[in-house]
Amino acid sequence: MTERVVRFRSAVLSVLLFNIIFIFLLASPVTAEQVGGAVEVEGYASIVGGRKDQAREAAMHNAFRLAVEQVVGVAVESKTVVRDSELLNDRIYAKSRGFIKTYRILDEKVESDAYRIKLFVSVSRYKLEQGLDDAGLLIRKMGKPRIAVVVLESNGDSHSRPGGLIENHLVSTLGKRGYSLVDRQVMLAVDKEAARSGGDHADAVVRAAAAGGAEVVITGQAVARPAPALSGTNLRPVQVSATCRAIEVDTGELLATVASSQKELNVNPAAAGTEALQKAAVEIAESLNRQIIAAWTKRLTGIRTLKLTVHGIPQKLGLQFQEDLKERIGRVENLHDRGYRDHKLRLDLDVTGSFKEVIDELTAFASDDGKIRITGYSTGQVQAVWQGRPTKGGRRK
Repeated sequence: MTERVVRFRSAVLSVLLFNIIFIFLLASPVTAEQVGGAVEVEGYASIVGGRKDQAREAAMHNAFRLAVEQVVGVAVESKTVVRDSELLNDRIYAKSRGFIKTYRILDEKVESDAYRIKLFVSVSRYKLEQGLDDAGLLIRKMGKPRIAVVVLESNGDSHSRPGGLIENHLVSTLGKRGYSLVDRQVMLAVDKEAARSGGDHADAVVRAAAAGGAEVVITGQAVARPAPALSGTNLRPVQVSATCRAIEVDTGELLATVASSQKELNVNPAAAGTEALQKAAVEIAESLNRQIIAAWTKRLTGIRTLKLTVHGIPQKLGLQFQEDLKERIGRVENLHDRGYRDHKLRLDLDVTGSFKEVIDELTAFASDDGKIRITGYSTGQVQAVWQGRPTKGGRRK
């Protein structure tokens, strides 16, 4: 074979390989997430009364909306988008331009009575996540964990009591933001336990809230201390010191912690304390919400550990079951065998996505040997029972 023929065949193979790769890239769906929130979109608007300038602006807005819609479609599950379409329209899509970082015009043209403009748009994922938080969608994607709020508060006396300004402000603010709060009857029992336990109340509050079905507990203390009147005046300064933290009940993980210090002057120390407590309440609510959302966002996009216990699985099937989990459940990145004892296999799963999404995949799991039935779960832990497939003799594997 001559060198010229070899070169010709090599060139032909290179062209064929390039075409195959090019076709594959065209056929592969490129999501907004894969390109970091950057998408190519085409906006369209009708020209009314010959006003091309207005039509161009409308087409731009249309393109921005389409770009944001694509990124939202990646950020939240499709059923959430459908269910909350009206909410998204009011809170997100109607304000699309505010989520745009940069854009580049690729093409624009007038077609009879319409204006078309093609843009390459970069959407701010940070601003969009904040918008989704305001719409309560990120919280829904986390499965709307139930939250209990207990803050002991004293204003000028030595008695700390639940149900004060900061606690009520947190309950009101979190409720408006879409958080799921435990019902008031449960909270009355938790408040009573908090008041009974006094200063060292955190563990008692967490236990009581967990018994009432809470998955996250926000607990804290706030104290308003009056000082002597300022020299030559009747004004009494009052210093408020407040601390709060959000704890995940099942894992004990600290989701957020915040401290606030506020000072107010008033001839009435109680009034000054009230004003300072109100300021502290606003600061604490905003900071706790921001930290909790950041922790949950990291959890949705990062890797965390889920403890899985499978009851009744034969030991001989343990290794194959682990291989099947890694192969068939997309959100399991890796797993670690923690031992087999009393017909129970214990595994630590390194998973991505929300807890609910992982549970849904585990529930749908099935292999050639059998499947598992989820019998109970809480954040960070899952209990399951092995259900083997019947063999020809009628016995299960």
